[in-house]
Amino acid sequence: MDLIAVSDCIADELEKFEQRFTTALRTDVELINEIITYIAAHKGKRLRPILIFLTANLNGRSTARTLDAALIVELIHTASLIHDDVVDDAELRRGAPSTYSIWKNRTSILIGDYLFSQALQKIVQLNDIEISQVIAKVTRRMSEGELLQMQLAGDFTIDESTYFRMIADKTACFIASACEIGALTSSNKQPVQREQLRRFGEYLGMAFQIRDDLLDYIGSESTTGKPVGNDLKQNKITLPLLYALQHSDNGKAGQLRAIIQSKRTPSDFETIQILVSELGGVQYAQQKAEAYARKAVKMLSSFVDSPYKDSLEKLADFAAIRTE
Repeated sequence: MDLIAVSDCIADELEKFEQRFTTALRTDVELINEIITYIAAHKGKRLRPILIFLTANLNGRSTARTLDAALIVELIHTASLIHDDVVDDAELRRGAPSTYSIWKNRTSILIGDYLFSQALQKIVQLNDIEISQVIAKVTRRMSEGELLQMQLAGDFTIDESTYFRMIADKTACFIASACEIGALTSSNKQPVQREQLRRFGEYLGMAFQIRDDLLDYIGSESTTGKPVGNDLKQNKITLPLLYALQHSDNGKAGQLRAIIQSKRTPSDFETIQILVSELGGVQYAQQKAEAYARKAVKMLSSFVDSPYKDSLEKLADFAAIRTE
């Protein structure tokens, strides 16, 4: 399964979105246009716009405000990824040279700021206090989550609740907000359904991030678009490693701990991969991702059957098994 198949029922809306995204950012500053053209040519999954359109159509119809909101959310997402690449010194993004690797720190920070400013301008034009509140809250949570991750880097003694709080803030909350915004811009806006879809998105985002953790151990650069083991190299806490270190007292756990605490060589990562798997970290993380995906699907139970509901359910399944 891929996102193209899932988004067939909103193909027209996504086409309009792509047209707006590439034209809305044009300016008379040539450097900005050059970078925007590059970003558009190396676009991501468009997961958040897909979620906004699907949830808006779930119990009503999408509106002009839905398209505007999808553009706002994707601008913020793109800006945050550009800034993330600067923070992480990431040379690759989606298998291609990152904006940071081509235009370096200063330009990348400024183009990220430019995208944020465009999002803010469009929020003002939308003139919707509820959506403004959702965006304000989620951008704060995302920043807190990223800073918490920095604070905890290399601390593999934290408990799972801290880990889950971190990924909820840095990843899941934004996916939840996309679903909530879809509900808010629907032609049939209902408070109860808004909360159900927000929770759907939160659980979906948790599954998505845990699976992302797993791909650092079982993925490949050709499919993920980033070096395998990249999180470990940056001392980021991921669930497979956290479980492997904390749920076994045998010699293998001691060996794993010794490697983690040493100056690691590239060959050490293969050993870490094997040990994390043998100590149950990969299996445990996969079970958690699937559990969150099931919780997400449950949030859709009260909605009538439709192509949009079917696509959202498939997205939940995709989040827990994706390879890219």
